[in-house]
Amino acid sequence: MKNLLTLPFGVFACGLLFAASVTAGASFDCRKAQAGSIEAMVCQDVELSALDRRLAAVYDAATKKAVNEHPPLLKAAQRGWIKGRNDCWKSEDTRRCVAESYGMRIAELQARYRLVAASPVAFFACDGNPANEVAVTFFETEPPSLIAERGDSFSLMFQQPAASGAKYEGRNEMFWEHDGEARIRWGFEAREMRCVKKAGAAQSSSFRLAGTGWRLRAIQSMDDAQGTTVVGDPERYTVSFGVDGKASFRFDCNRGSGIWQATTSGTDSGRLEFGPVAATRAMCPPGSLDQRLMRQLPYVRSYLFKEGRLFMSLMADGGILEWDKAF
Repeated sequence: MKNLLTLPFGVFACGLLFAASVTAGASFDCRKAQAGSIEAMVCQDVELSALDRRLAAVYDAATKKAVNEHPPLLKAAQRGWIKGRNDCWKSEDTRRCVAESYGMRIAELQARYRLVAASPVAFFACDGNPANEVAVTFFETEPPSLIAERGDSFSLMFQQPAASGAKYEGRNEMFWEHDGEARIRWGFEAREMRCVKKAGAAQSSSFRLAGTGWRLRAIQSMDDAQGTTVVGDPERYTVSFGVDGKASFRFDCNRGSGIWQATTSGTDSGRLEFGPVAATRAMCPPGSLDQRLMRQLPYVRSYLFKEGRLFMSLMADGGILEWDKAF
């Protein structure tokens, strides 16, 4: 087990307190756990230790998916989760709180980073307006979860007990489906929308792009004099599509971030746009393509998947960005 960000449950360790087998322990060094702490509770509990090891494995898999994530949202979220887990001492049932905290975090990572089986995306038209659409993807996590997308925002929700149908709740959102119809609340104290499942909808572009990363292979110019620029080191120019609608970029020696939004027009094509990109401004070596790529991204208007590659077309036949799959 490799180090998990040097966080409190970072290094694979000695095992449970009072247990002889290392393999039965938590993912962190129990010898460093303070008496009476949540970490000590995890070390002394076989089931909690197993949950900790499982989370460490899931986190490791998510880290590989988030290799180009910038800013490093996964690391920050993990630190926040640890703080929340350790606050379980305030709960009336501390052990249950800790166990549920592990379960929810495991499911969250599995859904956000597409680590488990997922359903084809389902589209729901709300309040009789086809443009008021919510795209929903269900994940085989425990507890069951979904990611709902509306415009450029998204919500992760977990299944809740319900008298009928399937009900899911997130931070400020709710999805309750029964017989192809759904009630959806989007935002704090927002009114419920009445939504109908759309039949025969194609898989959304967001579903296909979210959680993927790409390396720049070539820049094709429509100017015959300029032709095609083949990228010598694709790893230095990357884009990753976050499940939260945020995009992360590497521009050679610079880093950038922004938002992305896609809509489907065909099985392998559709409209794609990036919002304003905030980037660092370091001076890269001569011959770098960083400034050229930064200038072109705001003009991306469509995409095409072909032979395992992603092609982004610029507006007004301004050129094509060709990418290879990174993850």
